[in-house]
Amino acid sequence: MIIFLFGTWGAGKSYVGDLIQRECGLLHMEADIQFDKKMLNALHARKYHQLDLTYYYDRVVRDIFNFQRRTNHFVVSQGIYQEVYRKMIYNVFDPDIRFIWVKYQNTKLQKERLNQRAATYGNPISAELYDYMLEYWEDPSIPHYSLMNDPNLKHSIKALLNRWGICVSWDV
Repeated sequence: MIIFLFGTWGAGKSYVGDLIQRECGLLHMEADIQFDKKMLNALHARKYHQLDLTYYYDRVVRDIFNFQRRTNHFVVSQGIYQEVYRKMIYNVFDPDIRFIWVKYQNTKLQKERLNQRAATYGNPISAELYDYMLEYWEDPSIPHYSLMNDPNLKHSIKALLNRWGICVSWDV
């Protein structure tokens, strides 16, 4: 099974993926780190609307296929702001994929984390770009589960994984 975490920047997708990897031993593929110069330049120039991201998501699909050769169960984290690309990935991997929309309620803290990552690690995504990209966010229509990044996060993840028969021994 492929567990695909999506949501806005700074919502906690990578944190959830790393947590599942640490607690359950599932491989975690962070697709957001595959942004290329063309994508980053378009974001910083506020020309996201001019991008056709099919080539990028074709690469994500290839990477997922490569992960499938190594293991049956793994986690992918990637924002996927537009539904057309979620549907693309869903259609390729259905019925072996489960989408989880990772949400975060404290937007102020979310933006602070993005700015901290930008300053500390040189992450190209800032709070300013977060605000810009919210214009492009589309709520999902594909089958998915919602997961709130809050104090109950670990219990919520464990419940979902148990429901799917994955990592049933995880103690929270």
